[in-house]
Amino acid sequence: MPGCFKKTIFSLAAACSFTSFVLIIVAMATQKWMTGKILCQTGVDLVNASDPELVKFIGDIYYGLFEGGKVRQCGLGKRTFTFQVFPDLVKQLNTALHVFIILFLCTAISFALISLGFCIYNALKVPYRSIKGPAGICLWNFIAGNLLSDIWMIINAQ
Repeated sequence: MPGCFKKTIFSLAAACSFTSFVLIIVAMATQKWMTGKILCQTGVDLVNASDPELVKFIGDIYYGLFEGGKVRQCGLGKRTFTFQVFPDLVKQLNTALHVFIILFLCTAISFALISLGFCIYNALKVPYRSIKGPAGICLWNFIAGNLLSDIWMIINAQ
């Protein structure tokens, strides 16, 4: 059995791995990766709106990895539309970017779960191979961190 100090360290590492797993899932599930404002130019032109009246003609648009929506305001109230990213926006958006982001996030999820498993294993038993020991946990976390930094570079490359 590992000592009390090692159990504490591996338990904290397991908590960090579980937290990263949850944060990646939340990042994939959020619907507002990108947000913006849209102006209904037709409504503005029809009533010849000036600055204080433009608020009635400004709507919102947002989308995440899988779905999005928009709220149009053309002076007659809010109209809400929802759409799916892959079947509806394949021609307008960079599909490869979305696929790579989803692929990297799924890979990061698997690395977080593997790291969580190694941390729990090391907290309960003494590892006899280096891949299951502290060096293995550092290796898995390093690879997962590189994947997340790759995602960050892909997102900011546009």
